[in-house]
Amino acid sequence: MKEFAGLPLTVRANPRARRVLVKLVPGRGLEVVTPRGFDPAQVPAILEDKRGWVERTRDRLLAAGTDLSGALPELPDVIHFRAADRTVQVDCVDRPGRVRVLENAARLQVSGPMEDRAAILDGMRAYTVRKAREILLPWLERASRATGLAYSALRVRRQKTRWGSCSARGTISLNAKLLFLPPELVDHLLLHELCHTKHLNHSKAYWACVASFQPDFERLEREVSRGGRYVPAWFR
Repeated sequence: MKEFAGLPLTVRANPRARRVLVKLVPGRGLEVVTPRGFDPAQVPAILEDKRGWVERTRDRLLAAGTDLSGALPELPDVIHFRAADRTVQVDCVDRPGRVRVLENAARLQVSGPMEDRAAILDGMRAYTVRKAREILLPWLERASRATGLAYSALRVRRQKTRWGSCSARGTISLNAKLLFLPPELVDHLLLHELCHTKHLNHSKAYWACVASFQPDFERLEREVSRGGRYVPAWFR
């Protein structure tokens, strides 16, 4: 594994990136995102130029207890979907072949080669994204009817940073991580995106729209900014 400043280093290309991004990601270490056609041979020089920032940020995150080792997280014994007030027990079965994740009542059976923890985690994450769509789609529909704010489509993905977004065509994208948040915060995030169907910005008119449905929006926005603490390590 490549390293820089004592951190595991990952370099990946993203065709949507407009410039080189250097970031420290909890659970993964140092990540460099490059735009299409970028010469990866330039990455070492870029990192050296940013060494001071990298080391200061590393030290601050480590002091706060953030894991930057890049080691794979442990498999969970229990998954608590706070948004739906639902807890499932995880039963792991070591079995050759592809990973299977089956839900039965309050139990989740995960079978596959347990030595391949990365594949097991990928299977559990894919299940969680499906579960998020199952729960968030009717939730968004109820919120849309209650507010009279219409949207055109919903997409649910596992995203690294953003909780949600809304396109000019009214397509709302939600982060599957919302399943781990308290219901109050999910309600607010859905309202946040629905108001973007009217205002594709954070103008005064936009916040007036939010406030008309949720007067306590400023407190909820602060809570949302700290929402990452609810997301378990295996799904980050």
